[in-house]
Amino acid sequence: MIGGAVIQASVSNIWPFAVGRAVAGIASGAATGTIGAYVNELSPPHLRSHLGLGLQISTTIGILVPAICFFFADSGDGWRYMAGFPIVLAGIYMLLSPSLAVESPAWLLMKNRREEAKQVITRLYGEEHVQTALAWLEPKKQPSEAEAGFSSEPVESIWSPKYRLQFLGALLLSCTQQLSGINAVFYYSGNIFSDAGISDSRVGTLIIDFINIWPAFFTGVLASRFGNRNMILWGIAGMIVMSIGMTVAFLADVSALSIVFTALYVIVFGVTLGPLVWVMTADMFPDSVRASASSICIGANWLCNLIVGVGYPYLADEFDDWSYMPFTVLLAIFYVLSLKLVPETAGKTNEEIQAEYEERRRR
Repeated sequence: MIGGAVIQASVSNIWPFAVGRAVAGIASGAATGTIGAYVNELSPPHLRSHLGLGLQISTTIGILVPAICFFFADSGDGWRYMAGFPIVLAGIYMLLSPSLAVESPAWLLMKNRREEAKQVITRLYGEEHVQTALAWLEPKKQPSEAEAGFSSEPVESIWSPKYRLQFLGALLLSCTQQLSGINAVFYYSGNIFSDAGISDSRVGTLIIDFINIWPAFFTGVLASRFGNRNMILWGIAGMIVMSIGMTVAFLADVSALSIVFTALYVIVFGVTLGPLVWVMTADMFPDSVRASASSICIGANWLCNLIVGVGYPYLADEFDDWSYMPFTVLLAIFYVLSLKLVPETAGKTNEEIQAEYEERRRR
């Protein structure tokens, strides 16, 4: 991240800048592929939906800060400050992580380093909670048939048939998050606001990015009350309704209404699909395959992001006011698939989640 930021901030030619962008992109992709699994392995089951939100909140803040910088930048070199800002954040992390970051206790247990795992658990939860934490981190000594095969499988077993439903469910969520069309709003919101009479595209971008931050702060409470699965399903359904509303507003040429539905579209996403996909993708897999499986799913997520970013202008040219209807159709398909492939994970230990998948396979 530091290397990519240094290159981007210091060069004046597009090709070296692209190299820096690629380096930063690889670092960002590696981080998003790792953080969800890492937080999952550090969090007790009843707090995963809360603690896992940090990634989404940090991401939305990271989107807003450059937008603010871009809005107030009044020099031709203002972009250099934005490109170089990750150096500050990465530097802070490198200073603090040696004293604050710990190795995953789940990973240590998987490597048979039980004493080290107990030390980490003591540091995280206190000595009095070590046995409680081990109870949800370690498989039982006499695993049932539903639990057998999930305690010590090698990483390459991600392709085993026993993980097929988990993989399909997590892949579905990762693709749904991006193919919902949310980034078409983020990337091209300036056009919507310009139609409403706001000529400065930076204002529209800033408004959408600001709206995007706040919903995730309420997700933990709502997920604890209603469950992760219900939140995902309600989020997809809500985005279907809002995308239809946006289309109607575009067709009727009511700019104010299009802004309202666009804002609601972002809010529904920000409280459901935005934060919970990261949480549930990590929840679905056992410790032995979580890292590799999550990485593949997050890679698919970024690929879908690219498809939307590159493809939406062509959709807008082809369908004009109907340009969000392809996303509406995709969301409807994703809703039906989610009913089958996405289980409830809120407040459950990994053994309970894997046992539910085993029961689904037997049906």
